[in-house]
Amino acid sequence: MKRRAFIHTVSWASLTVVWEACMSKNGEQVPDNVFYTCSMDPQVMEKKPGTCPICKMALTKIVVDPNMKNAGLKLSDQQKQLANIQIETVALRPLGEEITLAAILTENKDKLATVTARVAGRIERLLVRNVGEFVRVGQPIYEVYSEELSAAQQDYLIAVQKQKVLKDADVNFRQLTEAAKNKLLLWGMNEGQIAELEKEGLPQKKLTVFSRYAGAVTEVLADEGTYISEGTTVLKLADLSTLWAEGQLYMTELSILNQTQEALVEMPYFPGRILKGKVNFVNPEVQTSSKILTIRVDIANGKKEYQPGMQAYVTLKGTVKNMIAVPTNALIQDTNGVTVWLENAEGAFESRMVSVGMTNKDYTEITDGLKAGEKVVISGAYLLNSEYIFKKGSNPMEGHKM
Repeated sequence: MKRRAFIHTVSWASLTVVWEACMSKNGEQVPDNVFYTCSMDPQVMEKKPGTCPICKMALTKIVVDPNMKNAGLKLSDQQKQLANIQIETVALRPLGEEITLAAILTENKDKLATVTARVAGRIERLLVRNVGEFVRVGQPIYEVYSEELSAAQQDYLIAVQKQKVLKDADVNFRQLTEAAKNKLLLWGMNEGQIAELEKEGLPQKKLTVFSRYAGAVTEVLADEGTYISEGTTVLKLADLSTLWAEGQLYMTELSILNQTQEALVEMPYFPGRILKGKVNFVNPEVQTSSKILTIRVDIANGKKEYQPGMQAYVTLKGTVKNMIAVPTNALIQDTNGVTVWLENAEGAFESRMVSVGMTNKDYTEITDGLKAGEKVVISGAYLLNSEYIFKKGSNPMEGHKM
């Protein structure tokens, strides 16, 4: 509503506004300085009455004063306030090439662990069975029934008993005992379990297997009651203390990696949080259809706050240099080019076409058309552009070329 009030307030002094019926007589000739526009969508300009193709409101008849055609657009203080017009002085500022990529968090593949069976047998009980569950080093993960392991335990007990009788007199037999113990260790028993075996003096057909790794369970590949052979995968774990943020880079943007390997990772699930990372991998293979390649950034996740699958944004910043730049919001882009609105020495507003260079999410380089010290409109530029069209019946850049 403020915008509509602003447009009508500014236009009242110089426009003769006459509401017409939606239909006119066929063949009626409309003077060149008369056109029909919409108060809500002033970019609509017709030579006959009707309804707005955008909002369907009745079009307003505008009679343009030819003497105002080339004058700047002047606004009162109240009109500037209603239009939220804000001004910034053009100056040199540090600016560098910057691109932002959509990314997805994934597990650090270098820190994945696979828990495999060390001895053949039947899984009697799974002690870890849920994806996402965190496993500690030394945590029991499953129980296995194995006759091979039981026979190996018996061999070890016999060797221990004979060694006690010989009292270490036979060096070769002592080595045999050590070999039997090493076999039990390789098959998944730990020192505590072997000590308990010696104490009890009886082989156990069921063995509790403890994890040698820490991490979150990503896959459970075994079921209770199933037979597993040596080397069968039981669980897969992921150490989530570090993650990868994987984004896609266009070939035309690849040059920025020659300027920097540093990256900023923004987490939309944690507003305002930006993590520093480093590009540690660039896929050498380009996707043929889309001409993009994948880059990977390491990020720390010591508190386990971030999870694989989360969305992220990766920002790469190139070399920073001082240059003429204005807020990106100040630019108006259309088929004619890029324009900005300036406030001149008399306090009137005028439009000027400019050439642009590198840009980031906040500022855009101006390579031609502006100089330091000029006052550019950084808020309300689109309203000024619309008001100019509404008031004078033409695009402010009509006929202008860079």
